[in-house]
Amino acid sequence: CLNVCPVYQNIGGHSYKTTYSGPIGSIITPHTDGMKEFKHLSYASTLCGKCTEVCPVKIDIHKMLLLNRRDAVKEGLSPKVEQWSWSIWKKSMLSRKLTDFLGGKWKNRLMKFAINKTWGKHRELPQVAEKSFSKQWLERQKGEPDA
Repeated sequence: CLNVCPVYQNIGGHSYKTTYSGPIGSIITPHTDGMKEFKHLSYASTLCGKCTEVCPVKIDIHKMLLLNRRDAVKEGLSPKVEQWSWSIWKKSMLSRKLTDFLGGKWKNRLMKFAINKTWGKHRELPQVAEKSFSKQWLERQKGEPDA
């Protein structure tokens, strides 16, 4: 898996600072040497799945990395700001009224403010539609004659 891992190819083995480097080391080390100290290794992956494809013993490596990430979150090892942000996101996504409260322009501004410094540096931010699906659906229903 080392030969196909784009992260390992770019940073090399010494930067892992563990006995086992590469994708397998990223899975094992947090469990053997402590999740708090080595949870970051689970994020040293593009999750492209190349390691899983070439694994001779068919270890689902990228899934194991995701499970490590989940375990770190369950142990409360993610930053408080991240926990708070995901909590707000979850509540708003579970409530249609909260989701539709702001229009698309405001949602785009809020997203740019919230994640532009981290996610937006390296990727183009997605754009939220001006009208939500539910608003478009209601407008369409009102425009159609009763059957």
